[in-house]
Amino acid sequence: MPFNYENFINNSKLEYTKDIIGINEFLSTTGFHYFSNVKLNNKHITSDSIRLVLEISCNLELLELLSHFNTGRWGHNGMDESPLQYALDNLNLNNKNNIDIEELTFFLNDTVIVIKRIYNNSIPTQLNDILKQIAFNYVFLTRGLTQKPYEIFVPIFEDIVENIDSTDDEVNTAPKSYSEFWGIYLDKDDEASIYDVNKNSYVSGDLEFLSE
Repeated sequence: MPFNYENFINNSKLEYTKDIIGINEFLSTTGFHYFSNVKLNNKHITSDSIRLVLEISCNLELLELLSHFNTGRWGHNGMDESPLQYALDNLNLNNKNNIDIEELTFFLNDTVIVIKRIYNNSIPTQLNDILKQIAFNYVFLTRGLTQKPYEIFVPIFEDIVENIDSTDDEVNTAPKSYSEFWGIYLDKDDEASIYDVNKNSYVSGDLEFLSE
């Protein structure tokens, strides 16, 4: 039977644009626990995995969100794991391909928080710890409550230039944890600053946001 190029392309499109079983329930369940509207902005599909790009729009300011989170009124479902992790686990049970979250963005009334994937299942398993870190570092990252962050990038990726066989190659290295460096835009600064989470302080250096 001769190879039919058109059929091959059509079948490939079906494979790579296929629906995710239970995605609407996943979005609504996640939105319920985070008092938010959750939107699937994009999905990156390979032969054996699906990575979601999610947007969570929440009608709260950052300090309100952190306060409600710390008291268990927001972002909790009575379990140790985050509601996002629980919902994603259920989503994976209904699908053959592994589903993970590539990027998660919180759109708050005064702040945007962008969280990037650094390893498998890193965002859902570490989300609670990331929020706790933001709460703990709030006084420091606002320079003693004198400025407000309007964008927080967690984490930032290093752009390293290595000399390999006398050729300069750029290597984008992913951090090993979310407690290394963040990118912060403050309301009184023109450019983003690099925040050292371990040292609770800003460090000098040029910042370029890189995709994984």
